[in-house]
Amino acid sequence: MSRDETLLQVKRAEEEAEQIVKEAQESQRSVVIAARRQALKATQDADERLRAESDSAVSKERAKIVSEKEAILARGKDDALRVRDLAKNRMNRSKDHLKDSFARTLDATSGTDD
Repeated sequence: MSRDETLLQVKRAEEEAEQIVKEAQESQRSVVIAARRQALKATQDADERLRAESDSAVSKERAKIVSEKEAILARGKDDALRVRDLAKNRMNRSKDHLKDSFARTLDATSGTDD
């Protein structure tokens, strides 16, 4: 093999090596880009799942609060009706007592004037 042929082979080998290095770098860039996309998608998916779980938990708690509120309002309404009935009963007894007291006073005064 002549010196020129050897140099030519070395030059071809260097060009091939350079081409292999370029392809490897491009492949590496592609892999890195794909990994970044995959990581971004995984992060977005996790955020979405977390948001959905959070919304679900908030909805459950809101439903529980609404249920408790309705129960408290129902108890309050029952208590208010009971108090109203008690007040009405006491008012009627007070009226009766005042009528009786007034009637006794009238009877007492009309009996002494005779």
